Amino acid sequence: MATLGARPPLHDGRDFRELVGVAALPTAIPLVRSFARAKLSAWGVEADHGWECQQVLSELVTNAFDITGEPLPGELLALDELAIILVQLRISAQRLIVEVRDSGDGRPQIPDTGVNDEGGRGLRLATMLAGTWGWYPVAAPKPGKVVWASWALDREATS
Repeated sequence: MATLGARPPLHDGRDFRELVGVAALPTAIPLVRSFARAKLSAWGVEADHGWECQQVLSELVTNAFDITGEPLPGELLALDELAIILVQLRISAQRLIVEVRDSGDGRPQIPDTGVNDEGGRGLRLATMLAGTWGWYPVAAPKPGKVVWASWALDREATS
């Protein structure tokens, strides 16, 4: 179920929260999958929703890259020219939550896609694999949005 314009549960102060920023380059997608796999394994919840989380996270980061990213440059770009995608994994209120922040200002929508279309399935996949997902706009320090997905956990995480 999509919750548009809504936020996931607030962080409950426990130690299960990690944030990583990646340059909006094609190489970001496998990096965030590895980040998610490592964190979920360390927290002892990879068996619960690890595969689903990594798939949805890949789609959300791909969408963020499509909106704000750069192709791999032929020449080295100055670091201040690259857009940054922020990815947060956390456990709050017995839910595994992934959040992806980009600088795009458009409202995420599930497009009508045909059988032969190569793209446009990311949010549809999130709808199928996540317990719930949504998005909310952010204004500071730079405008953009956060798209998130969450799963209910059956057991406590461990550190």
